[in-house]
Amino acid sequence: MLAVAGLVALVLAVLTGSTPLAMLVIALAVIGIVVLLRNWRDERRDVLGRESGPPPGAELDADPRRTGPNPDEFSPDISGDPDGPSSDARAD
Repeated sequence: MLAVAGLVALVLAVLTGSTPLAMLVIALAVIGIVVLLRNWRDERRDVLGRESGPPPGAELDADPRRTGPNPDEFSPDISGDPDGPSSDARAD
């Protein structure tokens, strides 16, 4: 309803060139922004209050003790030898 009132006030302000109507448009825009921020803050508070359980996707993890990859498990694709790539480099 606030958006419709703002739209009507904007059309009237543009058509008539009225300064008070232009100020009304600005006031309605500010009120609309305040309403949006309050709704966003309330939804965020609700979401943050509900997130006390496990993170999303935790139930899909088969082994919770598993850690991420270790950098020592990988071999470099670039050799220190200036004559060519290392033996495990992918040939393109």
